[in-house]
Amino acid sequence: MNKNYLKPRIEAINEIYTVLQGMPHKNIEYNNKLIKSLISISLRRLGEISFYIKNYIKKPLKKEHDKTKSILIIGITQILYMKSPNYASVDTSVEITKKLYPKHTNLVNGVLRNIIRDINSNKFIKAKPKNYIPNKIKNRWRKHMRIADIEKIILQNLEMPPSLDISINIKENLLEWQKHLNGEIFGDNNIRILKPKGNIENLYGYSEGKWWIQDYAAQLPAKILISSLRQNADIIDMCAAPGGKTAQLINSGANVISIEKDFNRAKILKKNLKRLRLKNKVIIKDVINFKADKKVDGILLDAPCSATGTFRKNPDIPWRIENDKNFINKINNLCSTQKKLLEAAKNFLKKGGTLVYAVCSLEIEEGENAIYEFIKNNKNFSIKPIRNNEINIHKDAITKQGFIRTYPYHYKLKGGIDGFFIARLIKNN
Repeated sequence: MNKNYLKPRIEAINEIYTVLQGMPHKNIEYNNKLIKSLISISLRRLGEISFYIKNYIKKPLKKEHDKTKSILIIGITQILYMKSPNYASVDTSVEITKKLYPKHTNLVNGVLRNIIRDINSNKFIKAKPKNYIPNKIKNRWRKHMRIADIEKIILQNLEMPPSLDISINIKENLLEWQKHLNGEIFGDNNIRILKPKGNIENLYGYSEGKWWIQDYAAQLPAKILISSLRQNADIIDMCAAPGGKTAQLINSGANVISIEKDFNRAKILKKNLKRLRLKNKVIIKDVINFKADKKVDGILLDAPCSATGTFRKNPDIPWRIENDKNFINKINNLCSTQKKLLEAAKNFLKKGGTLVYAVCSLEIEEGENAIYEFIKNNKNFSIKPIRNNEINIHKDAITKQGFIRTYPYHYKLKGGIDGFFIARLIKNN
């Protein structure tokens, strides 16, 4: 069999293998469409596929056999969810097994052929939504979510490709850009493309710098802060890369200082602002150790987090968590960092100033609990509830406490949105 025919499948198998090891995601942009499709589909369907593997193997595969499991995952993906001929899906999987793990050639061949046999004889038992999501994250969410809502989150994750939001410069004509981008108006100053294709750089107007990519939920923290402050306010964007929030703030007329500790991410921030023809002060420094020259009117803190609200774009996250023995320690470390960032933020803010805190996480430790602890330890701060009439957002996204808590299934018929937690705080004295 032609090596070039096997190569994209082997690349996809290797990527799935890293997920099963709980290893950090390799930020690789695969140019080969087959590789991208195999990885994306198999990760979105990994709960179902794991259910089928379990049903068709008498003895569970050991952890040391994750490479074989990865081969099965890609093989089943081709059979069930892609238009690959069954014989080709089996043959390529068998050939790859011979190369990578020859001892399991008969196992892989048998499992795939048995699945095809049962499909053809209408004996194939389909997985239920409860099987779609791994246990570790599901058990965490059960403590503060209904099972029905967890299932809605994971069903939204199956949508492919995820919708694409394009934040438009407020000085631009939104209707004109709707036509140019062949999308629809979704919220304020935002165009949504439901089924995006191709590279971002090829979209109309990319070089003009009149828009940037930013999920609608990710646009909300800056919008809340802008609506809370006077014109030409002084603002610090504490964890600023890749630059969407900074762009929003500058667009509104604010005087913005953007702080980013990671040098490579800061380069991306500067590059994005240059394309957008926006100028401001960018400081490359750990903001926890930053000393501001003067206190400011507003702080935007979109803090580093577990990113469990971004499954629709990053379907590997729940499975990396499932296979990461150190996940709880990592969450605890993130919570510690978030606490330090909030403590740093309070020193930058004027009396009467506004702090907007946000995370793209569905974990309450990183959201509600972080704010309650901060308020408890800082009596001069209070929560200023966010009201429905202040922001264009799904009616169920604003909580009784006045926080914003978006879920991926909000606007499900329009492609959903990322899961975010957002709180607005006031410094009273």
